[in-house]
Amino acid sequence: MASGEDKNSLYEHIKTSPDDWMKMACAAAADSVRIGGGPFGAVLVHIDGETGKVIRHWIACNHVAEFNDPTAHAEISVIRQACKELGVFNLNNISDEISNLMQPTSLSHCELYSSCEPCPMCYGAIRWAQIPVLTFALTRFDACDQGFMDMEIYDELAQPFESRQLKINKAEFPEALEAFKLWQASENPRY
Repeated sequence: MASGEDKNSLYEHIKTSPDDWMKMACAAAADSVRIGGGPFGAVLVHIDGETGKVIRHWIACNHVAEFNDPTAHAEISVIRQACKELGVFNLNNISDEISNLMQPTSLSHCELYSSCEPCPMCYGAIRWAQIPVLTFALTRFDACDQGFMDMEIYDELAQPFESRQLKINKAEFPEALEAFKLWQASENPRY
């Protein structure tokens, strides 16, 4: 996708006005830079399912350089905080019976605000956490213009395995399926 017009059309149908949560996410991104981190921030908002009122929120910034952890993006960091405090791994349909934190009614969910469109890793984490709403300010193209490799990853994921920069092998090991069979037969939580 080369032209500015193509880039803009990608986002045309999802545009919304900024609100206080987005302002907080962008402020967290700027604060991150001021303390030596990357320019990314995220806010996760915990919302009551019945009333739609905000119960609480978490704020995080990028910690990649601080923690020497390439996975410590703002979105991942805020999801980890919330999941740990709530005691859940699913941030949609959070039942008051399983949550570690009080909530006014029986069900709640979380919505994520990010200063920039999440990279593929963070998008995957958002989906795994089953967060039903994502709002972001800057795009992957904005991140690419500033030197971040998001577009390289998006492009590489669209390629066949043998055309990717990362050398990928698939081992033929039927016994590997045993763990899935054990999991299916277990009563372990499903996610």
